Amino acid sequence: MQKPYRIGTAFLLIGLIAASIVNAQTNGSLPTPESVLGFRIGAEKKLADYNQMIDYLRKLDAASDRMQLESLGKTTEGNDFMMAIVSSPANLRQIDEWRKIQARLADPRALSETEAAKLLARGKAVVLINCSIHASEVGAAQMSLELAHHLASGNSAAVQQILDNVITLLVPAHNPDGQLMIVDWYRKNLNTTYEKSPMPWLYQKYVGHDNNRDWFMFTQAETRITVEKIHNIYHPHITVDMHQMGQNGARLFVPPYIDPIEPNVDPILVGLLNTLGTHVQATLTAQGKSGVVSNAIFDAWTPARAYPHYHGGLRFLTEAASADYATSVEIPEERLRGDAHYDARRSSWNFPKPWPGGKWTLRDIVDYDFAAAMAILEHAGRNREFWLKSILQVQQNAVNWNEKPAAYVIPASQRDPEGLQALLEIMRLGMVEVYRATEDFIADGAPFRQGDWIIPIKQPYGRFAKALLENQRYPALRAGDGALRQPYDATAHTLPLFLGVETFAVNAMPKLPNAPAKLPLEFSGAVSGSSSIFALDPANTASYRALNLLVKNNFAVFWAQNPIRDNNQEFPAGTILVEGKGQESKLKEIARQSGTDLQGLQTKPTGAMYRLQAPAVGLYKSWVANMDEGWTRWVLEQYDFAYTTLTDADIRGGDLHEKFDVIILPDQAARNIERGNDPDKMPAEYANGLGEIGIHQLRAFVDAGGTLVALDAATELPIRNFWIQVRDVTEGLPAQKFNAPGSALRVLAETRHPLAYGARREEAIFFNNSPAFRLDEGKGILTYPRANLLLSGWLEGEEQLVGQHALVEVPVGAGRVILFGFRPQFRAQVRATYRFLFNALFYAAAKNIHDPF
Repeated sequence: MQKPYRIGTAFLLIGLIAASIVNAQTNGSLPTPESVLGFRIGAEKKLADYNQMIDYLRKLDAASDRMQLESLGKTTEGNDFMMAIVSSPANLRQIDEWRKIQARLADPRALSETEAAKLLARGKAVVLINCSIHASEVGAAQMSLELAHHLASGNSAAVQQILDNVITLLVPAHNPDGQLMIVDWYRKNLNTTYEKSPMPWLYQKYVGHDNNRDWFMFTQAETRITVEKIHNIYHPHITVDMHQMGQNGARLFVPPYIDPIEPNVDPILVGLLNTLGTHVQATLTAQGKSGVVSNAIFDAWTPARAYPHYHGGLRFLTEAASADYATSVEIPEERLRGDAHYDARRSSWNFPKPWPGGKWTLRDIVDYDFAAAMAILEHAGRNREFWLKSILQVQQNAVNWNEKPAAYVIPASQRDPEGLQALLEIMRLGMVEVYRATEDFIADGAPFRQGDWIIPIKQPYGRFAKALLENQRYPALRAGDGALRQPYDATAHTLPLFLGVETFAVNAMPKLPNAPAKLPLEFSGAVSGSSSIFALDPANTASYRALNLLVKNNFAVFWAQNPIRDNNQEFPAGTILVEGKGQESKLKEIARQSGTDLQGLQTKPTGAMYRLQAPAVGLYKSWVANMDEGWTRWVLEQYDFAYTTLTDADIRGGDLHEKFDVIILPDQAARNIERGNDPDKMPAEYANGLGEIGIHQLRAFVDAGGTLVALDAATELPIRNFWIQVRDVTEGLPAQKFNAPGSALRVLAETRHPLAYGARREEAIFFNNSPAFRLDEGKGILTYPRANLLLSGWLEGEEQLVGQHALVEVPVGAGRVILFGFRPQFRAQVRATYRFLFNALFYAAAKNIHDPF
């Protein structure tokens, strides 16, 4: 009996050896990054650009049955947004089945224990690795090629376990446009004085670094692709978000995050983050990689950076210390600095092995990123069922929600329909179920109407809705000096305040017939009534889009300076009036394009008005790359404002009043505007700022009748240089006395002033330790009330703001300066305050007129 067994075993061994030889040959024949690029990944002063990266991944895809490379859509500037799916050949052939399992586990309503057990036994762990969303943080994108090759070619037991148990979704560069820009900039300056210089424009067309603050507004193409084509389809358990940070601290950050954690993040996810982060730190430390820190620097407060935390997954942040692009840096130990949570030169529980200082290279970054990615993938591969079970429990907690509130009710009738439309679109993209009442109803004793919107919290992604619909109360975590520990980003993310939408939290879910809402909500726009004069509601933000279309089509358009009455209906000051006799068909087209209603008036309005025309807008663009400038461009384009970009040289060239009605200085430190980039560190065409000549030309522009609009920090420039009688009362105040880090504050509006047309008496503004103005001349349009200023976020030192102004108009020569002590267009999140900026632009070109009809 032994002989046949031995013969069988011998044949089996021969077969296995032959198979392994064939397998080794096959994998050995796969192209390596170095064979395609001509250099090793991470080599000194060598970077692959996005086109080279995708060329390599296409070659690897063609040669390997472990990978599928897909284009998910087009980026902002028309490049392909690529994702590689890496797993075993058998898994890739059944990718649709794994997606279905993920979708079923993500929504466990009506999921029986038997079915759940079957899905858990069969499903795969899903890990998304998102590289270099910030394009200047070059390491992760370069590393992605080595990671793809390793998974496609590796024959180790660990790799095979990953391939069998994990679906790896690899986004080699979340920001292809910026990656191309950065590599091009670096190559042009290689081996020059400017080799290490920052690129003097944004590395994403509109938002630059803020592309990682777009995870609940979904404004940018790359965000929407990632959400709609990856998160909402594959439901990854772990999203690895690979970044870089400063040079002089730890070599790599991994979770746990520091407090505070946003309260709507499920505690299980917090535990999973802590578990996985500790594993990664231990793994890298065991490999001899020093300088790995956890529980430092980064918090998990805002959803603007963490879509997965509200969608059944982890956002696992890694932050590697930076080199100078692909140029190595020398960092002596004495330059190393930590923060309040660790000492970069001393071992501690969350920083067990300090880095001793020395040379730090792009290759080091690649090695650390690769090791972290593999540690995560190996954990997911070894613990496949643990990850599926844990995330299933998170989703079961969501669908079994029994706390308060039970739901939010949003009345269908809103002052600003466009704000409602935006809020509901965010819910749709975030996979939140929204319902519409089919009859009138009572909730918590309050009456609501048929057609009102209902968002129950008891649903798979109800926590996402709750986080964005409730007011935030940032916890008072104090540093040793008694000051608030500064949050990593904003403290408020309250959509009803940001969008000007009235919502109601109710503690009992309305029991009534309702139907799933048909979204996206679209307003077709209409022209009602037969008349020669039509009115547009200034409370509707979409009216500004219509207004721009009207003036571009040469309609006579006016602002009513006082309330007007027509057929027992009162229209507020700021109502937009259009002379449209014989132009009904064109008006209907504009109403359709803008989504705005135009109402015919029965009587001709009389009294004081402003004649409106398309303002000639100049938008200042510093060569110190400025995200607020990019957001301003994006917002203006969404509402069809024409504008001209003005550089330092353009402004210094003068004749501004001949060309422009209004010039905008976006939020930026006055020092950066005045001085710009250091000429020793930047090519001459991008060095220096406005200088004395540019400031003089801005003053001459205003003296001649122009309007200068300065936002937030930029207000310091005209205050200091134009000798206007305005003082920023927050200047010089220590954080212990005044602190409002990204909060929503209450202001009172002078609604009869053109800058506040369309506003309510009480409005909310986004305030990020911004200026507040005391006036000895000029007019305050938005003023802080006597008490209860904080609506959402954090405010310390409320008394410093009481009675001061957030928006002022100051006459200067024949023109005016308009100072915003906040950002009315902040990250395109605060649509309710767009009107203040838009009004300033039209006001700049408006002409007083009486009885025009």
